[in-house]
Amino acid sequence: MDSELDMLIHDFNYLSDVINRYFDDELEHIIKTNITSTTFNSNYRNQLLARYYSVTKDVSRFIQVLEKLKFNRTIDGILLNRPALLEMEGLTFNNVQNYITKQEKEINQTLTLAKQILVEQGLIDEEENDGN
Repeated sequence: MDSELDMLIHDFNYLSDVINRYFDDELEHIIKTNITSTTFNSNYRNQLLARYYSVTKDVSRFIQVLEKLKFNRTIDGILLNRPALLEMEGLTFNNVQNYITKQEKEINQTLTLAKQILVEQGLIDEEENDGN
């Protein structure tokens, strides 16, 4: 259920490495945490929510660094915003799936725009970017 989140974490870590390479920032990688619960119960939901909360907060801190560097807008003027931290609407399996889909979309949109800005700034080579 979390393979999309793993890809987003990979993208985040790559973008953090780019900023750390060019600037004097010490952005840390997001470390994947496994969910230890084996059944779909409140413990599982709590661990899942904590994972998404943590990733969203880390992405927000990354965006703060980009804002400080004045890399928060595309050449076309699109403003880079922090991903919204969503609330889960219920406790059913479908509610959890909907939450995951929406939260991943928020994170993905933010990271995609951040990557575009870093390409526009010449910090990421487009050929290098294609391989990632």
